Amino acid sequence: MLFLYANIAAFQMKISKEFDAIIGFAREEAMRTGSYTIEADHLLLGILRHGDNGAVQALRKCGIDTGECKSELDSAIFHEHCIPYSNEDDIRLGREGGNAVSLAIADSMAEGAAETSAIHLLKAILKQEQSISSAYLRRKGMRPEFLSSEHIGKPASKQAFPGKNELAALLSTFTIRTDKTITS
Repeated sequence: MLFLYANIAAFQMKISKEFDAIIGFAREEAMRTGSYTIEADHLLLGILRHGDNGAVQALRKCGIDTGECKSELDSAIFHEHCIPYSNEDDIRLGREGGNAVSLAIADSMAEGAAETSAIHLLKAILKQEQSISSAYLRRKGMRPEFLSSEHIGKPASKQAFPGKNELAALLSTFTIRTDKTITS
C-alpha cells in the first residue's frame, strides 16, 4: 500500500486517512492501466475506487454516473500491459498528479480545513486542464466552484491562504513510501 506523508505539523495540516487511501488506490490504478506515473486520471480512478468519500457523493449529486466515468477513463488511458507488482516501487507522482495533490493541499489550507480530503483532490483534478478526467467531468457539467464549502455544506474558516514560501516548504517535505514508517 502506498502512503503519503508530509512534515506538516508546523502548518497544522493533516492528510486524512481517506486521502492517503485514495493515493494508494491511484497508484494501483496507474499500475493496472500500465503507467509508471500517477496522473490526475489515476487520482480520479482512486477516488472512484475508494467509493465512500465526499468526492463520490459530490459527483453523484451533480448527476455523474461513476461507473460510466470509470469506463471512459479506462478506455482512454489503458495500456496493453499492466505494471507488475515487482515494479511497484518505481511508481511515482507525475507532473499532473503532483500538481493535483499540491493544489488539494493548498486548497484545504486556504479553506482552513482540519485535513486534506477527497473533495479537495476532486477540486484539484478539475483544475488540471489537460487531463482526460477533467475534460470528462466538465463535459458532464461539473465545475470546481460546485465543490466550494458553501455548496457541499461545510463552513469555511477565515484562515489566510499560505504564502508562496510556506507552501513551497510544505510541498518539499512530501515523500511517497511503501511502508508505514513516518519520516520527516
